[in-house]
Amino acid sequence: MKVLLKWLGIILAGVIVLLLIFAGYVYFKSASMLSKTYTHIQGKNIYVPNDSATVARGEHLVHCIAGCAGCHNPDLGGYSQDMMPFMMFNTSNITFGKGGLPADYTIEDLDLIVRHAVKRDKTGVFIMPSYHYNRMADKDVAAIYAYLKTATKVDKESPALELGPIGRMVLSQGGLIALPEVTDHSYKPPLEVAPSATPQYGKYLAEVACIGCHGPKYSGGPLFQGDPSWPPASNLSTTLKKYTQESFQAFLLTGIRPDGTIVDTVAMPIRDLKHADSLEVSALWQYLSALPREETGKATWLKEAGIEE
Repeated sequence: MKVLLKWLGIILAGVIVLLLIFAGYVYFKSASMLSKTYTHIQGKNIYVPNDSATVARGEHLVHCIAGCAGCHNPDLGGYSQDMMPFMMFNTSNITFGKGGLPADYTIEDLDLIVRHAVKRDKTGVFIMPSYHYNRMADKDVAAIYAYLKTATKVDKESPALELGPIGRMVLSQGGLIALPEVTDHSYKPPLEVAPSATPQYGKYLAEVACIGCHGPKYSGGPLFQGDPSWPPASNLSTTLKKYTQESFQAFLLTGIRPDGTIVDTVAMPIRDLKHADSLEVSALWQYLSALPREETGKATWLKEAGIEE
């Protein structure tokens, strides 16, 4: 019995040592990934008009099409949710109040974070869909900046995203990816896309507002780096065949599908998209309803980034 207990003790001690080694590996690897810098990526210096039409366009983008208010709160003061031991989910205060954007925050800084997922200190972020926001036109990025400069200031500190032990393990094993890694930084966005009730404008709106969740081919599936409790995104290339333009508009306004069921309005940002105007709804419908059918897949951006075959 004493020999057995001795060996059990040795085995237990060995397991503990291995766990400590693995924990150290996870911590140091995740720390290295979190501190990685992207010094070669620069923000673009875009001309920013300050007229009322530009500010109004920026406000509409922030609270509707771009969905900024969905993550940063309607007052843009940021949002926090305790999801430990995975993470402390925090989004920034993007007003120019205390604890928000500094007074010297420039359009280059905004472009860098929005279209490249890189902060001013050149580290990457994990919550900013730059992999499709990189399609946003220069004039719309400028409009967002013009609006943020005039938005009501919120005095609220912006704590950084904090990963817990499970989050660090997921990160170290490739289950969480810094978004600069999946963003095409060589993409040349348009200077301007003029609003019009056309499928061309609908394509632009869909690329800014829809493909982040529904995938680059709109084929749906589990969300890329999304909350695992959320339902998979629908396959727009097939589900919209059941809609008319009128029922599509009603869905964006209410979240109620043609069959009377209600969409998950946390995963599907009806709170933002309900503000879409009739021109935008028409343009989106013309483009999305004509999508070629695709097999329901996985709303991933890893293939596009060359990370996954």
